[in-house]
Amino acid sequence: MIPKLTIEQRKLASIDLTATYLSNYYAGWRYAKVLTLEKLINERYVFFKEIALQTKPVGDDSGEATIAQEIQHGLYFDAISQCVQYVEDLFALIKASKQPDFFVRNVITYKAGEVINYLKSFKADEKNIGSIFHFPADLPFSDTESAERYNLGKSNLINYTNDLIKFYKDYEFFYNQYKHGLAVAMRPFGNIYNQDQIENDKTGKKHPYLSVYDNMNLQAGFKRGTASIKNGILMLGFTDNVRPYISQLSEENNFIRLVHPPDYPNLSIELLVDIAKKTFCCVNIFIDNYHLKIKPEEGNRKFELPRDYQNNSYMLCSYIETKD
Repeated sequence: MIPKLTIEQRKLASIDLTATYLSNYYAGWRYAKVLTLEKLINERYVFFKEIALQTKPVGDDSGEATIAQEIQHGLYFDAISQCVQYVEDLFALIKASKQPDFFVRNVITYKAGEVINYLKSFKADEKNIGSIFHFPADLPFSDTESAERYNLGKSNLINYTNDLIKFYKDYEFFYNQYKHGLAVAMRPFGNIYNQDQIENDKTGKKHPYLSVYDNMNLQAGFKRGTASIKNGILMLGFTDNVRPYISQLSEENNFIRLVHPPDYPNLSIELLVDIAKKTFCCVNIFIDNYHLKIKPEEGNRKFELPRDYQNNSYMLCSYIETKD
């Protein structure tokens, strides 16, 4: 006879399954992917020399124009995609921990829409930060040094989390356009780079021109933030056959408009690496703290806070839990 799973037995089983999952999870994979993309961008003319010759369009005899434009753009969009998904991974883990007895079910087959809504609406502040990273956010301290270290770590975690939420909101549209593949402007103006543009790219004088397509009318674009007067409204294909009917085509959401990243024209791979590094730090903090929560060590309760995400350094804190 199969024993019936009680509430207490489900809790114990979930603890073991969750601990197994967390032990097998590699928090650094997307960070490693972004670092790989950084390396490919920096070494693109060497690494993609032969690949470009096989994938170049007619008119790019050496393949270098394709490396300078389409391949470089694709690498940047891939890095953006990895960073956006990395932040979503973090909040999928956080949200799954809200139902600890069903953590494994909720993290492996999570509902993306619910996680995204939770992410976008979350306010990282003194009140909420401890609940998502599983540490007490209002501990009293008997000495000033410990209190300062604790407050620094907590403040760091609040700032990192807010930075990640902002990045997600800013770049979600670009991730969605790239994810679906057909809405990314790899060659925005349809032109193959000339030799001067290639040389400027090689010497760092030309920034990658990153943009994705949107077909929504301007009213809808302004409402959802994909149209902005900051960089101008740039519509492509403004030919004699299109120009007289642009109002009707716009109403039908049947025209092409370019959308630039929020950090345009200063978006760099270094910025994306920085986001990946912060996410790596936050994911590690969550995993370590949640593991310590569900399987606490004997004696003092422990948790981690970030000292500096740049060098991946943490501080281990401990406290005595009382019943008062």
